[in-house]
Amino acid sequence: MDRRKATWSGQTILVISLLSLLTIFFPYGWIAFIILLTLTVYQLLLRVIFTGPKKRSPPFSDPGWNLLTTKNGTEEVIGFINYAPKKTDLVVFIHGWQSSSERFTERMWIFRNRGFHTLAIDMRGHGQAPYTAEWTVGKVIQDTIAILEKVERENIRKIHFYGHSLGGFVSIGMHHDRYNGWWKDMYGTLMLESPMTAYSPILEQTTRKFSFMWPILRRIALHGFSKVHPEIGKLEWKDIDMPNWGLPQIPILLLQAKNDTKLGRFHYDLIMKQNLDVENHLIESLPHSSNRVNEERDKIILSWIKTKMI
Repeated sequence: MDRRKATWSGQTILVISLLSLLTIFFPYGWIAFIILLTLTVYQLLLRVIFTGPKKRSPPFSDPGWNLLTTKNGTEEVIGFINYAPKKTDLVVFIHGWQSSSERFTERMWIFRNRGFHTLAIDMRGHGQAPYTAEWTVGKVIQDTIAILEKVERENIRKIHFYGHSLGGFVSIGMHHDRYNGWWKDMYGTLMLESPMTAYSPILEQTTRKFSFMWPILRRIALHGFSKVHPEIGKLEWKDIDMPNWGLPQIPILLLQAKNDTKLGRFHYDLIMKQNLDVENHLIESLPHSSNRVNEERDKIILSWIKTKMI
């Protein structure tokens, strides 16, 4: 079994389940039955915690951007790049859960029309990226770092990130000291739209059917994540939320849907509690999703470009 893999395949779980039933025909088989049943339940819980998206948004299709691909280990990483004709800043877009780069098209044009290089990344299991049986934010961060190594950096002055929802969590996490690369020395600003800033409430929501097992689930989740990402070392529960997850020490534009029906106000409040350089906006007309075009938000973005990026 892959040492960097926390979950078993569905076929393996099925075989173990059948073996557990056969043990009842042997003397003291109930001992093996309990052990095998415990292992099966443990693996089923891991699969709930690390499951990938169940549906996909349409793939990115604007002909103005070229496909950019690379490998992170054996996994293909998908991005879409448009280079401006001169040396300028690069804006990297990271979408949210069950979304895709296609949902960023109009916002990417805002930056492209003002002379920026633009790059959008499809998270694994999203858009055109391949299916993944075991999904973690850590893998997405590593995918993002891998594709940044393919960018023509000689024509880049600074790099800015624009993260929506879960994409914001990815962007924040990349600021942790455990992640490094050329992009970290050229960081400009960070733009967050209705971002996720903590994973613990998301995991609670994902596993709400098993809330009675919450103390055990926390240990299972941390052990599984450490198994998938041994390079990170042992994690504590506080490490999956801001500020331990990441604390960007650069100018931040925070565009928050005032009535966020997906994430609520918890994540916004959490980032506002940190000692950061944040320009925050609560936008009443902005929904969490279905937000490709929003006049109020887009005016704020244009102002940010003029005051912080040019």
